Amino acid sequence: MLLHPDNVSLIGDGLDHPECVCVNHDGTLYAGGEAGQVYRINANGEQTVMGSTDGFLLGIALDGHGAIHACDIKRQAVMRVAADGSVTERSRGTSERPMLVPNYPVFDRAGNLYVSDSGDYWDNTGTGCIYKIDPDDVTTVFHAGPFRFTNGIAIDPTGQWLYIVQSTASNVVRVPLDSNTSDAPAEVIYTLASGTVPDGIAFTADGRLLIACYKPDTIYLGELDGSVGVLCDDPTGELLSRPTNVALHDGRIYIANLGGWHVTSIACDAQPATIHRPV
Repeated sequence: MLLHPDNVSLIGDGLDHPECVCVNHDGTLYAGGEAGQVYRINANGEQTVMGSTDGFLLGIALDGHGAIHACDIKRQAVMRVAADGSVTERSRGTSERPMLVPNYPVFDRAGNLYVSDSGDYWDNTGTGCIYKIDPDDVTTVFHAGPFRFTNGIAIDPTGQWLYIVQSTASNVVRVPLDSNTSDAPAEVIYTLASGTVPDGIAFTADGRLLIACYKPDTIYLGELDGSVGVLCDDPTGELLSRPTNVALHDGRIYIANLGGWHVTSIACDAQPATIHRPV
């Protein structure tokens, strides 16, 4: 699908280059800004700043209390922004391996928060890893990688696999969630064209994978057989502008645009996979 103003809605009023987006069950949309803002936009379009870390937000995850758990690249930490706007720090990694580029968080059904750390963008072999933060904020290295600029992550509908974007390798890999080792081999599932920079991912209920790309301005759809097709794109880069994180809700796809000031919304018949929001 080629995007056009007739088939796209733009949400948000002057959002500060949102890299991240997530949607609550009631349709409330959350996005982050590059000065640490957490934006909350209700189903009627009313926009407020819920709180701020005064950092630079990348990926976010919502819990069952309405708090946002945010990867803050400036603070090199995972921060919690409560529904009342109060801010606390959850993790800076481990003493042996502090966070460098915390990028994206996702909860499992037990309330553990998995966090990608991208590492060095220019390293040819990769320095990225995955952390695991338990409900008591105890942090361990879940997978040592090395990954090539670890970016968006998602748990598949079966709850057995953690899917991981390697932005500079132009692919999506997966590792088992029940792995007993922090260096279990990663399995390549989706491979994109050379020069493509995948960023955020989200599962449909039937196991297909939305893949938002920072370059080009395109959303791909990974099929169950491992093939990848174009779901939608914007050759002019106006409606999609450096798309990053992506979310599904109630017949719509919501896409954050790091190069713009809005969240893009597109009609879609795919249903979202279960998103865990622990309480």
